[in-house]
Amino acid sequence: MNQALRDPVFFTKPDNWSRWKASHGNQPIVIKDLSFKSFDFDELDFSGVSFVNCKFSDCKFRRTNLISSNLSYSHFSCCDFDSAKLIAANLKSSEFIRCNFAGSNLLTAITENTAIIESDLSGLDLQSFNLIGIRLESCDLRNQNLSNKNLSRSCLKNSDLRGANLERTQLNEANLEGVLLAGCKISHTSFKSANLKRVSLASANLSKVNFDNADLQGCDLRGADLCGACLNGAKLTGAKLFNIETIGWEIRKVECKFAYWDQDTSLKTDYKRGEFERIYADSLIIDLKYDFRLTANEIATLPIMIEHLQACHWGTSLRLKSVKDVAGGALVQLVVEEAGNYSLDELEDSLKEEASRLQYAQLTLRADRKMQKRLKEAVAGIKEQFWPRLLELAAEHEIDQIRNFCVLFIDLKGFTQWNERVISEKLSLFRGLLKPVLERWNASYPNMEGDSLRATFRSAKNAVECACMIRDVLMAAGFELRIGIDLGQVNIVHNEVTNQSDLEGSAVSMAARLEAMADTGDIVVSEKVKHYAEQESDAFAFYPQKGQLTKAIGDKKAGDWIHVYHVYRDLTD
Repeated sequence: MNQALRDPVFFTKPDNWSRWKASHGNQPIVIKDLSFKSFDFDELDFSGVSFVNCKFSDCKFRRTNLISSNLSYSHFSCCDFDSAKLIAANLKSSEFIRCNFAGSNLLTAITENTAIIESDLSGLDLQSFNLIGIRLESCDLRNQNLSNKNLSRSCLKNSDLRGANLERTQLNEANLEGVLLAGCKISHTSFKSANLKRVSLASANLSKVNFDNADLQGCDLRGADLCGACLNGAKLTGAKLFNIETIGWEIRKVECKFAYWDQDTSLKTDYKRGEFERIYADSLIIDLKYDFRLTANEIATLPIMIEHLQACHWGTSLRLKSVKDVAGGALVQLVVEEAGNYSLDELEDSLKEEASRLQYAQLTLRADRKMQKRLKEAVAGIKEQFWPRLLELAAEHEIDQIRNFCVLFIDLKGFTQWNERVISEKLSLFRGLLKPVLERWNASYPNMEGDSLRATFRSAKNAVECACMIRDVLMAAGFELRIGIDLGQVNIVHNEVTNQSDLEGSAVSMAARLEAMADTGDIVVSEKVKHYAEQESDAFAFYPQKGQLTKAIGDKKAGDWIHVYHVYRDLTD
């Protein structure tokens, strides 16, 4: 390097630099390892010059020509690049802290491993940048158009991206912790393995956004539309989930130790390992359309079809959801309970393709009368051989079976204050009013002991609907009551006193605990009941509240506070 260039003072005289650069013609100029503080480089021509591993502090580069210059591995602090020309400049592994780029032109600049920190980039056009792996920490990126850009492995920590266009942008493995995203356009954006800790995405349209393996811990998703979003393997612990839309979302292997479902995030709901996925995951439903009505023989072959489909797709588990007539034919619906190692889209296409082959086989069966007759005889033989014995075993095996039920528990208030005559009349009326309501909503295992009722339902919607009707009917008849509902595993046992089937289990105990928390006329339900009832119907209003246990249950002690929901909708029928 020329002796003059080793002296930073040389650059304080623009005329010296201009004459010296001109005298060197097309020879490369390389300046290494120098430090510049408070230098004025305004309007100088540094095109093609290499400043390698240099340090610039409080320097001015206003309207400076840095076209095709090499600024790699250099450090810039509080420098002003107002209207500077950085076209095709090499900024590899350089660092810019609190710099001004207003009006500057960085078209086709090389930004590999470049770090721009606490700088205003709101007026820059970043569309021509290679932003993979770039550091844009604490920068002003408001209203930037980053659509279709690849910012994978970038660091945007604490940057302001409000109003930015992120449609179809790739932010895979990006660090977005503390980023402001209000008003962003986020459609078909990919946040795979991205860090979004404590980021606010409240009320955002996140439908079909890819959050696979993303870190969403403490993320504010209140009011967000997550329909069709992919959150497989995502971390959701501490997320705020009030009023989110979840139809069609994918949450396989999601990690969530606790979340907040209330608006002011004061009620924490805890989840055991895998419990969040089991409660909230949507099942894939495969629709198989037939151009013909199904006969009894063809319906009898459906279990064989399901077994064949499972065998062709290792690790999958299917069950028959429904068979119904539709215009022009029939519709068979299969539920995918386990997808194995297949993606849901891939599995759906493959199952439908294989099922179409089996549908052709069923049509072939129609044309073969001899085979039809043999199949009909075989089915009749199974019925004659096994059905009588199965009916006998049904009653025997009902005892000691564990099933999932919604358990409804009712208790009347003031029962102990009635005299014997009133008690007899009141209980007779109580039971008479309850019987048709329970029948209407398909209650099972009803058990009336004194002034209380316990019944079960296979549907959370039916349980809540029945509870609302019971409340209306009994209160209209002058009864004061409280109702609690929980959902969980129930053990069917033999009651030695009544000599009938009875129920026991945590869901039974919890329903009784919830009833004890209710005020007169209240229906109190658990988180699971709320979730499933909302999936089946939007006719209910649930309001969160903390309730204190009067008795211990499971790993919770008497006096512990738990999260419950009150149902305030009155049904009229």
